[in-house]
Amino acid sequence: MREELVLEAIQSLPLRFNPRSDIATGRFHLEAGSVAQDVVVAKGGCRVEAPDGSPDVTISTDATTWLQIDAGRITGLGAFAQRRLEIRGSIEKSLQFETMFDRSNGAEPGYSLERVSLGGVHMSALMMGDPAGEPLVLIHGLGASKASWLPVVPQLARRYRVIVPDLPGFGASSKPRGRYDAAFFADHVFRLMDMLGLPSALVAGNSLGGRVSMEMAMAQPERVNGIVCLCPAAAFSKRPFLKLVRLARPELGIVASRMPRDQLRGAIRGLFASPDRLADNWYDAAIDDFLDVWKSPRARMAFFTAARNVYLDEPEGDEGFWMRLSMMKTPALYVYGARDQLISSRFAQRVQGCIPHAAVEVWDDCGHVPQLECTDRTLETMTKFFGSIEHAQAV
Repeated sequence: MREELVLEAIQSLPLRFNPRSDIATGRFHLEAGSVAQDVVVAKGGCRVEAPDGSPDVTISTDATTWLQIDAGRITGLGAFAQRRLEIRGSIEKSLQFETMFDRSNGAEPGYSLERVSLGGVHMSALMMGDPAGEPLVLIHGLGASKASWLPVVPQLARRYRVIVPDLPGFGASSKPRGRYDAAFFADHVFRLMDMLGLPSALVAGNSLGGRVSMEMAMAQPERVNGIVCLCPAAAFSKRPFLKLVRLARPELGIVASRMPRDQLRGAIRGLFASPDRLADNWYDAAIDDFLDVWKSPRARMAFFTAARNVYLDEPEGDEGFWMRLSMMKTPALYVYGARDQLISSRFAQRVQGCIPHAAVEVWDDCGHVPQLECTDRTLETMTKFFGSIEHAQAV
């Protein structure tokens, strides 16, 4: 009986096709329990067919979860965050797929994907939560995308208006020629906020996103109500390869088109203190998503340009990173992973000495991406800290 309901729900999707923005065309293979069907999406609409073995995206879950998604009791994003739903092919396209259909009860999806025009650049952003709620912008790291924040978005959206952009050069956003340094990214996030009518917001960032969060607070503090920096990139005082990196041209990254899947899996697993905390299907989805973007020469150039600029970030002097950071007054929380292989937890001492008002924590059993590896603790820490800011503002 349950399988019959699932099949009926899937076959009714063309009647509920209601794209609200750019649609992700292609063949989507849906597996829900013992039911398997393909949904083919084209510009003119969609149709349901028998599986043909060559999908662009595969979405798998159990029958109960599918019916809950179809009825609007949970979003597919939420099911993915709870590890009740698996994705292969493209996380971005899977997110778009869900937004293209009304629920069986007529309700709209619980989140939206927006493509916001900033002049000649388009930024893709996931929006979830009450539009009247306190805005919270989540910024991803180098080589990542909005997908790196998905595990915490549904919970945060219960309290905040959550906005998760792909930075220019990454994910589904435009990949223009540009500086791709912290100021460049911060400027584009501010412009996104302008287009969304947000005078100010809370901001959280991981890795490069943490560096961008700090840049926003240093550049326009009146627009940043508080920041949470998870294993943030910062200016390195010791740069033994400085001359070599200055000579290296980021355009060389265009030719680096081949990225062996096994090597990429090893690199991603190396981001975590305990890689087995994440199921294999999570790694598969992350690899699929990365390789889908990596095919673009402009994406590769953006990656190498941004990586180069992280290394070249000037640490000292009146205009150097650490002097500028010492003058930052924005409420700030820093979290470092004691087993982070990219950003040493020793930065915690430097940050605490530089801005004594900041809260600084080092988590013992954590690597470089706390929101993925220590999801519950990250949610608790972020909501408690941001809640303290809201309380202080209300007093």
